[in-house]
Amino acid sequence: MMKFRQIEAFRCLMVSGTSIGAARKMNITQPAISRLVSDLEDSLGFRLFNRSKGRLEPTTAGVRFYRAVEENFLGLERLSQVASNIRNETPEGISVACLFVLSTTLMPLVLKEFFKYHPDVPVTVDTCNGPEILVRLQDMKVDMAIALDFPPFAGIEIEKILKVNVMCAMPDGHRLTHKEIIYPSDLDGENMIGWVPIISQNYEKERKSLAAAGSVPRNVIKTHTSHTRYAMVANGLGLSIVEPFAAKIWKANGVVVRPFAGNISYEYVLAYPGGGIRSQLMHDFRDAVIKVAKEYDFGFDARSSTGGGIAVL
Repeated sequence: MMKFRQIEAFRCLMVSGTSIGAARKMNITQPAISRLVSDLEDSLGFRLFNRSKGRLEPTTAGVRFYRAVEENFLGLERLSQVASNIRNETPEGISVACLFVLSTTLMPLVLKEFFKYHPDVPVTVDTCNGPEILVRLQDMKVDMAIALDFPPFAGIEIEKILKVNVMCAMPDGHRLTHKEIIYPSDLDGENMIGWVPIISQNYEKERKSLAAAGSVPRNVIKTHTSHTRYAMVANGLGLSIVEPFAAKIWKANGVVVRPFAGNISYEYVLAYPGGGIRSQLMHDFRDAVIKVAKEYDFGFDARSSTGGGIAVL
């Protein structure tokens, strides 16, 4: 049976890269590190390292196992931090998972609002993509998240906060910049920067909108994140259907945005681990998010005219 001390030795060895470094981290001898890792391999039934000429090289199985170990250690480290805060009477903190683009647009404003009333409360902002946010919520590794809306998911509660229309981003000087509204048919034959479809339900909305208009753009690049799409547009690699939050940031880098008449909107939600007790700090943070979402200045009218615009439930 695996023992915690064995897992700890394996993690220290992976992080430090040498048995000397791992031994120093754990304040034990090199032979003790080797014995703990060897015992762990016996328990697992597979090798974690290849040993050659005095060097340890992680096996493929070892790397896979390390990923799982690291995920669980993050939870343990959070518990350790909570315990330390309690011992030292440090103010309770909040951990928030957030989409990359929101971490650079909405989140700084939310933090400014929250810190008006709680200047000494530490906040951890964990930036990640949609699927990773769901995992963190289910594993209770964060207190809440700000994300794109998603279907009902076991162990997660959501609160809808904002609905916005997508925009079409293009390089300054592009032939379509003179138009006030971009239609799906306008994108026929254009180079497009789009979503990686396996991680985005929004890809399907875009595909259907273009197909209905008989528009066939060239999908030259597909990416995970909004800022990456904006960056590709800024460098003249194509056009992109984008969320509107980052438009102000990229305007200074030669990106022009126009409303997109494809009847596509994104809905954003606050999400929480299901069944949890929410502290007053969490309620205050939620209020800060709602306030900023209501007042956010996109620089143009991006709020959806369908479904009531901002929805605070």
